[in-house]
Amino acid sequence: MGLRVLGVNASARTDGFTTELLDEVLEAARRKGATTERLDLVKHPFPLCVGNYSQDPSSCGPETCVQGPWDGFGKVAERILNADAVVFATPVYWFSVSARMKALLERMTSMENQGLLNLGKPMALLAVAEEEGASQALAQMLLPLSYMGFVLAPLGLVYAHRRGLATFKENPELVEDARIAGENLVLLAERLRGAPFQEPPPSYTYRVPRLPGVAAD
Repeated sequence: MGLRVLGVNASARTDGFTTELLDEVLEAARRKGATTERLDLVKHPFPLCVGNYSQDPSSCGPETCVQGPWDGFGKVAERILNADAVVFATPVYWFSVSARMKALLERMTSMENQGLLNLGKPMALLAVAEEEGASQALAQMLLPLSYMGFVLAPLGLVYAHRRGLATFKENPELVEDARIAGENLVLLAERLRGAPFQEPPPSYTYRVPRLPGVAAD
């Protein structure tokens, strides 16, 4: 069975610059033999995380989230879990990831709290800014996703400054960056598929017991 690469678009638009760049990375992955799919978060709204992890870790998991888990996020989570590799793409809003991307990362706590369900899964990260802030947005995705067990593909960080461009294809260097990210993502997924990575016990098992109903935060 061929590799499945999922592209997660956290832009408010399905035809904008972020989507264009994401589609180019997915096209490169297709040329390497992968099956690809783009998931537009704007079409799959879900409630924000309510932080139950800090009160009762057992209520924060893929099957135990008190918000569903099939409240809209469940279908997004299912597609991430079924993918062999994931491309996360966000526009930059005020030097940060979009609200949709931040909400996704917070809800993905349920996919790592009771076991790292994406341990060893390759990823690439894309950020598109009008002017500045793309590198900050990449860092804001890289750290939490790495803690969740995702593995960054070589040269899998791609950032773009849209200012003055009608299409990203006017920038040959960016086109090449997108191609390399997509191809390296597939190459890494092929090599890591089925690898027996070590996983620590859930972090909450190390905690000092707290009073019932008292949040850690």
